[in-house]
Amino acid sequence: MKIYIKLVFAMILWGGTFISGRVLSQDFHPFTIAFWRFAIASVFLSAVLIKDSRAFPSLNKYKVFKVVLLGLSGVFAYNYFFFSGLSSVEAGKASVIIAINPTVTAFIASVFMGEGASFKKIVGIFTALSGALVVITKGEGLKLNFEEFGYGEGYLLCAVLCWVGYTLIGKVALKKLTALEATTLACICGTLMLAPFAYFYDGFELVAKANLKQWWHLFYLGSLGTGLGFIWFYEGIQQIGASRAASFINLVPVAGVSIGAIALGEKINNSLLLGGILVLFGINLVNWSAQKTLPRH
Repeated sequence: MKIYIKLVFAMILWGGTFISGRVLSQDFHPFTIAFWRFAIASVFLSAVLIKDSRAFPSLNKYKVFKVVLLGLSGVFAYNYFFFSGLSSVEAGKASVIIAINPTVTAFIASVFMGEGASFKKIVGIFTALSGALVVITKGEGLKLNFEEFGYGEGYLLCAVLCWVGYTLIGKVALKKLTALEATTLACICGTLMLAPFAYFYDGFELVAKANLKQWWHLFYLGSLGTGLGFIWFYEGIQQIGASRAASFINLVPVAGVSIGAIALGEKINNSLLLGGILVLFGINLVNWSAQKTLPRH
């Protein structure tokens, strides 16, 4: 039960990253935002790791290879595409695109990683995804306009593929590394990859240019949206499997709309309530089905 609570709160934190990412992407290059996000996250996570373990884990060449793949897929590539998409795509439409993560992850995990794909699991994934669509489109999902598909939407689809790879690589990496170790090392590795690109796009000048509000959004992205969120998500992958943990991502758009209502005074309508119920029902179906089909570790 504890891991499910952590996953729910991780999704709430990630829901807030859409707001921070949208604000920052209007003023800074995607590589700049991504670099500072993970530079802050690396400091945060390193401090937590040293406090818990008093040292960084020893790495052989196989562990290094997995960490590099995590940094490349989930930090470098995903965030470049994510912030590039947010610079031109509305948050609602972006959330709909990102919400297909669980479906793709569950399919690949079932085919290549031996996770069960029962009828109930498939129904649960699509029910949760439908709930996310109801929330974002205010109950008019079938009227969503896909005719204006441009570069922003393409960037977000690339981000989806990167996240699927990150999720599945993470499950393999966690057989030899703890969730905290894998997350910290991936952040450090990704930050090093991002550094030269951030420098090229004058990302280091952000120290002088950014105001207090922008630094707050960067702090949120780095310490909360990345630090705590990634740790809890990785723990979920390790304990309940990649597709089951990924199904919680459908809560992200629900959280985003709810945070908007609290912070910005947006109205909570019937579609939000209905969508939330569908998302929670879908997640329960996926988890119940997985308990019946997945071998115990």
